[in-house]
Formats: sequence, structure tokens, C-alpha cells
Amino acid sequence: MSNQPPYGYPGGSQGYQGGGYPPPGAPTGKTKVLNLDYNVAAMLAYLPVCCASLVASIIWLASEPKENRFVRFHAMQSLILAGVMLAAFFVLWVISFIAVRIFFGFGILIFLVEMALLAVWLVLTIMGCVKAYQNQMWKIPFIGDIAEKNA
Repeated sequence: MSNQPPYGYPGGSQGYQGGGYPPPGAPTGKTKVLNLDYNVAAMLAYLPVCCASLVASIIWLASEPKENRFVRFHAMQSLILAGVMLAAFFVLWVISFIAVRIFFGFGILIFLVEMALLAVWLVLTIMGCVKAYQNQMWKIPFIGDIAEKNA
């Protein structure tokens, strides 16, 4: 077990009780590349604009030292989320390619599933942006545990 405090705000079961911003224990400093605050760098890892999140995540994982667990965690979580979504869309694309030849209605159903999956991805990336900017170590279920181990 390491001496590192658990993620989130200190204060036990009552949560954060202090005032001001940033809360005590929030990571402070600047990134090695681009000299950004840690919360801004972590937020950029989720930015749902073109491939900006992928580029930022790769930059942070390649350039930030292992001690900067906050930025590395959010970058890794963002990359894993992108990989999971890419794999899911590829599987749905293959299924739709086969299903349309059997019955056209399957293609519409697959399209609706893809739109729902896209909405989930958009909500998760926006939540990631907000939580990272607020200096919170927010974990996406299942993905967050993997990112924490590998950050």
C-alpha cells in the first residue's frame, strides 16, 4: 500500500468542508509541455472536439512524469474511453453490414443504438471535462479502475 492519499477531497465521510478554490489537496503546478495548469491539461484530455482529446492524452502520457498522477490518470481514462467507443462502433458497423442484407429494419435499429452510444460518449466526455477542471479524480465505471492502475 502506498502513502498516497485516496482520490477525492480529504475530510472522511463528510466530504470537503473547507472554503475557497482550489480545495486542499488539489494538484497544483504546470505541465512540462505547453506549461498548462494541471486541471486545464486534464480537461483537454476529454475535450470532445475532433481528435483534440487523443492528441492531448498522448502528449500528457508521453511527457508528464509518473508522479503527476492527476493528469496521467485523466489522460489514460480518456484514451481507454476512446478505444472502447471505437471498438464498439466497429462491432456495430460489422453487425449492421451483415444485418442490412438480411432485413433493412435491422440497419435502422443499429443506427439508433449507435446514436445512443454516441450520446453516452458525449455525456461522459463532458462530465470528464467538468470533473477534471474541478480537480476531481472522477472515475468512469470499469474504465476508471483500469486507468488508475496504468496511469
